Amino acid sequence: MKKLFRVLMVMTVISLFFSCSEKKSKYVSLQKTDPNGYKYEEVTNDPLKTRIYTLENGLKVYLSQNTDEPRIFTFIGVRAGALSDPRETTGLAHYFEHMMFKGTDRFGTNNWEKEKVLLDSISGLFEAHKNTTEPEVKKAIYKKIDEVSQEASKYAIPNEYDKMVSTIGAKYTNAGTSYEFTVYMNDIPSNELDKWINMEYERFRNPVLRLFHTELETVYEEFNMSQDNDGRRLNRAVISALYPGHPLGTDVIGRPEDLKNPSMVNIMNFYHTWYVPNNMAVILTGDLDYDKTIKMVDATFGKYKSKPLPEVKHAELKPIEKPVVKEVYGPDAERVMLAYRFGGYQSPDRKFVTMIDYILTNSTAGLIDLDLNQSQKVLKAGSYSDFYNEYGEHRLYATPRQGQSLDEVRDLLLAEVEKVKKGEFDDWLIQATVNNLRLNAIRQNEGRWRIFNYLNSFIEQTNWADELGFYDEMEKITKDQLVAFAQEHYKDNYVLAYKRTGEAKGLVKVDKPEMTPVAINRKDQSKYFTDFTAQQVEPLKPMFVNFKEAIDEKPLEDGVMVDYIPNKTNELFQLDYVVDMGSNHDPLLALAVKYLPYLGTDKYPAADLKKEFYKLGVDLNVNTGNDRSYVFISGLDKNAKKGMELLEHLLANAQPDQEAYDKLVEGILKERVDNKLNQYQIRRALQYFGQYGKVNPFTNVISEEELHKVDPAVLVAKLREFSHYPHRVFYYGPTSSDQVYQMVKEGHQVPAELKAIPPEKEFAMQSTDENKVYFVNYDKSQVDIRMMSQSIPFSPKTYVNSRLFNEYYGNSMSSVVFQEIRESRALAYSAWAGYSSPSKKEDPFYINGAVYTQADKMMDAIGAMNGLLDNMITDNRLFGIARESVMKNIQTERINKTNIFWTWLRNQRLGIDKDIRQDVYNQVENSSIADVENFFNEHMKDQHYTYLVVGNRDDADLDALKKVGPVEELALQDIFGY
Repeated sequence: MKKLFRVLMVMTVISLFFSCSEKKSKYVSLQKTDPNGYKYEEVTNDPLKTRIYTLENGLKVYLSQNTDEPRIFTFIGVRAGALSDPRETTGLAHYFEHMMFKGTDRFGTNNWEKEKVLLDSISGLFEAHKNTTEPEVKKAIYKKIDEVSQEASKYAIPNEYDKMVSTIGAKYTNAGTSYEFTVYMNDIPSNELDKWINMEYERFRNPVLRLFHTELETVYEEFNMSQDNDGRRLNRAVISALYPGHPLGTDVIGRPEDLKNPSMVNIMNFYHTWYVPNNMAVILTGDLDYDKTIKMVDATFGKYKSKPLPEVKHAELKPIEKPVVKEVYGPDAERVMLAYRFGGYQSPDRKFVTMIDYILTNSTAGLIDLDLNQSQKVLKAGSYSDFYNEYGEHRLYATPRQGQSLDEVRDLLLAEVEKVKKGEFDDWLIQATVNNLRLNAIRQNEGRWRIFNYLNSFIEQTNWADELGFYDEMEKITKDQLVAFAQEHYKDNYVLAYKRTGEAKGLVKVDKPEMTPVAINRKDQSKYFTDFTAQQVEPLKPMFVNFKEAIDEKPLEDGVMVDYIPNKTNELFQLDYVVDMGSNHDPLLALAVKYLPYLGTDKYPAADLKKEFYKLGVDLNVNTGNDRSYVFISGLDKNAKKGMELLEHLLANAQPDQEAYDKLVEGILKERVDNKLNQYQIRRALQYFGQYGKVNPFTNVISEEELHKVDPAVLVAKLREFSHYPHRVFYYGPTSSDQVYQMVKEGHQVPAELKAIPPEKEFAMQSTDENKVYFVNYDKSQVDIRMMSQSIPFSPKTYVNSRLFNEYYGNSMSSVVFQEIRESRALAYSAWAGYSSPSKKEDPFYINGAVYTQADKMMDAIGAMNGLLDNMITDNRLFGIARESVMKNIQTERINKTNIFWTWLRNQRLGIDKDIRQDVYNQVENSSIADVENFFNEHMKDQHYTYLVVGNRDDADLDALKKVGPVEELALQDIFGY
C-alpha cells in the first residue's frame, strides 16, 4: 500500500511511446487568456490539458477535464499541516480538519447569537483548563465545559454540511491532514458544481468550533487506535530518529499531552493565519467546462482577502553519521525497517532516490524483488520513498522467515543497497524503470486520482512543466551517475528499527473525561440549509448499461468465451483468463497459483521470465478466491500479443522446482504464524467463524502435514490445466474486436475436450436465532465489535429496497447510526450498519453492524447499536436527503470500461440479467419514509445477533458481555483452524 500511495503522489508524465524521441520532448509553460479575460498557465504536450489559474487574491485553481462520467472530483488544499502546528499544541492542524465539518455562523446553528455566547464561554474554559496543572481543578473545569456544551448543543444542528453534500449526490466526502497540507475532498455530480462551490465558499469563510468536546473524543479514539497499531508505532520510532527535534519527527495526530489540553483560541489563530487564499488551491478534475468553472470559483473564493504568511523556520538537522537503532515491541509479527534521509522535494536527490527505489523494488524485476522475494530469502521485502519540502526519505523493509533473525534480515537489505553502490544491476533496468513509471502514470491518470498530482505540485510549489518533465530528467541519469550517487549517500547514515513481538511498553493512552451525550437536533434546519436545498438544478438523466450491447461476446470453443470491451481512452490493455473454480473446489489450485510466481520454464529461469515481462511493460498477476480464479496481464497494448505469448508459454511449460516449493511451504507456515498475531487477520477469521462456525472457507486450507506431502509436479500440472476448464477470456483495450479474437484464437491453448469443474465444497451457515457472543483476546486498548444476523434468501426485490435503507440508516456520515454513535455519544471513531447482499443468489442477506471503541465504552456501544437496530429512528428530512443522494448518484454514475464486464459477472451470480440500478432508481424515485419503515420492521427489527468481539480480556468486561448473550472465548486455533 505504501508503494501504491507513493505512485499516486508521484508527479506523472504520460507518453504513449517509449522511444528515443521521448528525450526530445519539451514541456513549456505558456501564458494564455480565456474568453472571459482570465489568465492561465498551460503546458505544451500536457496530456491532461491542465489549466492553472492564479486569482488576484493568490488562490490557485487547477482544472482538468475528464468526461468518463458526469462527475467532478474536488480537492480544496491548504498548504498547512502538522509542520505549521504551534509547538505547544501539536496535532492542531489535524483537529481543525475535523472541526471544518461543523458548520459556520450561517449553517449548523438555529440561533447563532445565543450559541456564540456559549461557545465563547467554552473557549475561555478550555484556556483555563489548558493553563492549570492541578488534576482536580482540570476535572472541575471539564465538568463545567460539559455543562455549558450541553446548553450550547441546543442551538447546534449537527451534520448540516454532510447533509448538504448528500443532497447534491456527493461521494468520497472526507479530509486528510499531512505534515505539509490539509485537503478536503468530494466527488460531485457535474451539474451541482455551482452549488458545491458556494457551499464550500461558505464553509471556509467562517468555520465555527461547535460540538467541540464531543469531536475531541473522536480524536482521542483516533489516537488510541494508533497506539494499538504496531505499524504506526514503528513509524513513530523511525521518524523520531530520522528527524530528531524537527516537526517531521512527531506524528501528525500530535503528542498526547497536547491532545489533553486543547485550545480553541490557538485553533482559530491557526485558521486565520493559514486558511487564506494565497495559501490555498481549488483543484477540480472531471466533466467540467474550463471557462464557466473559473468564473464560478472567482465569484466566490475570489472574495477572500489575502494575507502575508508567516515564515516558519526549522533548525537544520545534523547529518546521521552512524546507524541509529530503535526497538518497538507489540503483539504483531516481527519486521525490520531501514530509513535514509535526503534533501527535499525540489533537490536533485529526488530523481536519484526514486530511480534507486524502483531498481530495488518495482514488484517485478527489482533487486529486492528477485534476490529476496523471488528467491524466498525473506518472507516479504520492499522499499518506498517520500519527499517533503525540506527533506526526503528512502525506506526499506522486510519480514523474516521462520527462524530467521532480524539481524540476518537487516544484512540482506543492506546487501541489496550495496549492489546498487557497486553497479550490480542490469544496464537496461534504468530505461525499463522509466518506461514502467510512465505506464503507471497512464493508469493513474485514467481517472480521478490524477488529482493528487496537482495537489502535490501546489504543496511543493513546483512548476507544472517541471513535474511533467520529471521522468525525462530521470531518463537522463546514467548508470555511472546513479552508482556515484549511491556511493555518496548510502552509507552507515541510516535509522534501523526492529519491530519485535512482545508486550507493548511505554504506551500513552489519552484518558477521556466524563461527558454527557449531546442531543441530536433533528427538527431544526438553518436558513442557509433551507435555501441551499431549495435551489433546483437541471437533473441529469441516468444511463443504464445494456450488457448484451456493451460486451462483444463470442465463443472460442465449446465452453470458452471471448469477451471484448474497447478502450477508447488510451493505449493500455488488460487480458484476463477467468475460471469459475477456486479453493472451495480444489485447495491445491490455490496452492498452485501461489507457487506460480516462483517457477521458470524450459526456456526461462523464474527471474528471467519476470525480467521479460518488465521489459515489455506488461504486468502478470494471478489470484484464486474461494470460487473463482484469475490469471491476467496488463500494460501497453502494442505488447499485448508478446505478453500473451509469454503467459501461454509459462502456463504450458512451467517446470516444477522442489527447492522453491519447500521454501514456499516454509513461507506459508510463517505467514500463518504471523496472521495469528495480526488483529485485522484475527478479525477476519472471527467473522468467518461467526458466519459458518469452525468449518468455513477461511479454514479450508491444506494442513501443515499435507503441505509437506504435496508433489510440486502435481501443482505444475494444475497450472498447465488452468485453461482446460470452461472459462472466459476477457480483453479490454484499443485493438479491434476481430483482431483480438484472432489473437486469442491463434495464441490461446485450449484442449480438444474441456474438463468438468469439480463440485464446490459447501459450508453450513450458523443460525442466528438467538444471541451469542464470541470473544477473542488480543493485547489492545480498543475493542472491535461486529454484529451479524442472518436474514432472508437473496431476491432482487429485497436488494433494490435495501439501497435506500442503507443510505438512510447506516452507510454514510449523515446516516442515523453515524450521527447517534459518533456525533451524539462520541462512542467511537467509526461506526456503521447495513443490510448486506450476498455474492450468490443461493445465499442469504445479512444484517451487519460495527463499532470500534474503548474497552470502558464497550457495553454502552453495544447498547446503542442494539437500540438503533431494534427501534428505528424516523426523520423525514434525513430520509429526503438519503433519497436524493441515491438518485443523484445513480443519475451520474457510469458503469464503463472494465467495470462493465465485472458488474455483469457479479450480476450473473445473483441471477440478474440487467443493470439493476434501473430498478433501484425507479423504486427510490417513488419511495416514502413509510417504505423505509416497512423495510426496517420486516427485516431489521427484533433480530438476534452473533456478536464478534476482539479485545484485551483484562480490560473488556466479559461478565457484562454475558448480559448480551452466552459468551464463548475462542482460542486462535479455533478461528484459524491451525
